[in-house]
Amino acid sequence: MKEYPEIRDFGTHIFLVDAGPVLLAPMSKKAQEEAATVLKKLGVHIILNTAVKDYSQGKVHLADGSVLPTNALIWASGVIAREVPGLPKEVIGRGRRILVDEFNRVQGTANIFALGDLCYQTTDPNFPNGHPQVAQVAIQGGQHLAKNLKLLEDNHPMKPFRYKDKGSMAIISKYKAVADLPKLSFKGFFAWMIWLFIHIIPLVGFRNKIKLAFSWFWSFVTNDPTLRLIIRPGKKRKGTLAEQGNLSNVGGKSLV
Repeated sequence: MKEYPEIRDFGTHIFLVDAGPVLLAPMSKKAQEEAATVLKKLGVHIILNTAVKDYSQGKVHLADGSVLPTNALIWASGVIAREVPGLPKEVIGRGRRILVDEFNRVQGTANIFALGDLCYQTTDPNFPNGHPQVAQVAIQGGQHLAKNLKLLEDNHPMKPFRYKDKGSMAIISKYKAVADLPKLSFKGFFAWMIWLFIHIIPLVGFRNKIKLAFSWFWSFVTNDPTLRLIIRPGKKRKGTLAEQGNLSNVGGKSLV
């Protein structure tokens, strides 16, 4: 409303369509119920157990045959790994992820390793269907691989990678979030504060942490986000470049 005060009534509806039976499927039931409750209070229409089949001519076609007219569609259908040329097709799994062994080594190779979202590892007993595609998997995998490369250099056997799940968090709206930690689950404002704290801690440098904390604090207090989409009407220019002031003379050379 601050950016477009001339618009008094948007008259819009937000639909959240999920092919699964619940929201935030990887999280706890408490987190799933909280997400649904908060979004419904905000006026979001939630459609579950229904997949999106197609989008054409301003219409979203659902698997149950219903149609949602809209010109604004945000499609989030998972993460696909970046293609790595040169590897045989046999080591490429679902989502273009590279199949690796317990040491994050590409299957069938001796000195090629893959980490994080790029790899697909099924040797971890706690994650037989592969690790979640989150930052912590890549961070822990990188640290573990560094130790394994040191062991390999010293002619010692490498150790298999085991991911330690530190929990999951999700922000639902302003001051509302859910957090599933290893032994406890939180929701609401306290979970929102945990999310902010955990995302500030990994930043490098005390100054960066303070700057981000102050920026977030100011945005939340004033309800005035720092990011803006500025659209100005184009102006038809007349005259030559020199007349428009776009031609400068520096050191006897003209720069456009």
